[in-house]
Amino acid sequence: MAKHRVKEEELKRIRVGSRYVGLDLGQFYWECLKLASASEELTETDILRRIIRSWTETLSPTIQEKARAETTGVEAWKAQELHSQEDARLQAKQARLSARRAKSQGIKASRTVSRGRPGTI
Repeated sequence: MAKHRVKEEELKRIRVGSRYVGLDLGQFYWECLKLASASEELTETDILRRIIRSWTETLSPTIQEKARAETTGVEAWKAQELHSQEDARLQAKQARLSARRAKSQGIKASRTVSRGRPGTI
């Protein structure tokens, strides 16, 4: 129990210290990572991927496997959503094109009817 209390006190000191100094430790860590990765020309997404990868390596194999399965499911759902959005865009585009064609065909038809044959009534 004493070990637990010591850990809690350490955490409280860190929280109080960061509040006193005005630093959010997470933000500070993030800024340090961005500076360090600037030399490697990494994007923020790459940094986050590295953090997540190193963190997941500390998890048990069963949890890692569950996470992989969940990730696969989410990626499949996302791909399906993107595919359906693309289909909706294509259908909307086809509808606009067919409406334009119908409108232009209607204009052409009205022009030929209004002109008629010369000399006839």
